Amino acid sequence: MRKTPSIYVASATRQSIGKTALCLGLALLFREEGLRVGYYKPVGWHTGTFEGQPIDEDTLLMKETLNLEEPLELLTPVLLEYHYLDQYSPEDSQTLLKKVKEAYLEVSKGKDILIIEALQEPSLGESLGLSAADLAKTFGSYLLLLSSTHQDIAVDEILFESSCISRKVLGCCGVVFSRVRKPIDRRIKERVIPAIERHGIRVWGVIPESRALTAPTVKEVAETLGGEVLCGKDFLSKPVEHYLVGAMTPEVALRYFRRAKRKAVVTGGDRPDIALAALETDTSAVILTGNIHPGVRVLARAEEKGVPVILVPYDTYTTVNKVREITGKITVGDVKRINEAKRMVAEHVDWRGLLSVIGVTTT
Repeated sequence: MRKTPSIYVASATRQSIGKTALCLGLALLFREEGLRVGYYKPVGWHTGTFEGQPIDEDTLLMKETLNLEEPLELLTPVLLEYHYLDQYSPEDSQTLLKKVKEAYLEVSKGKDILIIEALQEPSLGESLGLSAADLAKTFGSYLLLLSSTHQDIAVDEILFESSCISRKVLGCCGVVFSRVRKPIDRRIKERVIPAIERHGIRVWGVIPESRALTAPTVKEVAETLGGEVLCGKDFLSKPVEHYLVGAMTPEVALRYFRRAKRKAVVTGGDRPDIALAALETDTSAVILTGNIHPGVRVLARAEEKGVPVILVPYDTYTTVNKVREITGKITVGDVKRINEAKRMVAEHVDWRGLLSVIGVTTT
């Protein structure tokens, strides 16, 4: 198989950590250097539909942003569902591998470099012979691990994944840390990175947390909760950086709400006093629980302030647990987040060093 220089970006942990943002940032920067950049996600996850067909939304984002000519079914030839063992069995592994190899040859044609993205968990695809390590060996890729674990366990996770990879390929070319919060970046640099590099693993960058990337919009919050937007539909693009629960007196609530900007306030639909207090501060949305509709006064004030009011069927405790899991996702046409992803990679990752390691030169 003809090998195009490629970087295979995989997670060192089992959580969403910004692989697509890293792939996108690298691709845009490489392209600015005059390189013909391709993207490939050999094994994807069914996360949406496009023109009536199931797709991996990350693949659609990369295709549209990079103006790739290849069809989606070629950029992601294997698309897994939640019960993927009902789709495929280990006996299908050779057929699937052949399909993945054939697609690789097509998407790598005429490219100077190919960015390959793994699924969200490093072990996914192992039962089918399609894990990141298996495919990195097949493609001759340099495997780049991404970690957002900010505790000391990050060292063990990275060393463990690197050891597993080394059994199948030559090893990983290094690690990038992402979404590192300011108070702990010093410990990452002073303790965690030296411990990793003592084992011969290069750390290529530490990307700080960016609210511009991770903060969901009001629309994303409403869609995830399955809530009904009662008003403020013209303001669903507002970011939500904090979540506060309103379950106190209005006077206390007002002081409490003033501590945070660009927030969503979660309160019972039977607490119009709390909702009105939230509307007097920098609030991106008011989430009313229990399917209890607010009075006209709340909706009128929200319309006046340009704040969406979302009605959800859950109790307050359940709602808070759900919203804490929501993070912003880069979607097609999201220029702000696309530019932010590129900026963060440009400023915090030694991407030119990566190019040098895999033997790609720019004009």
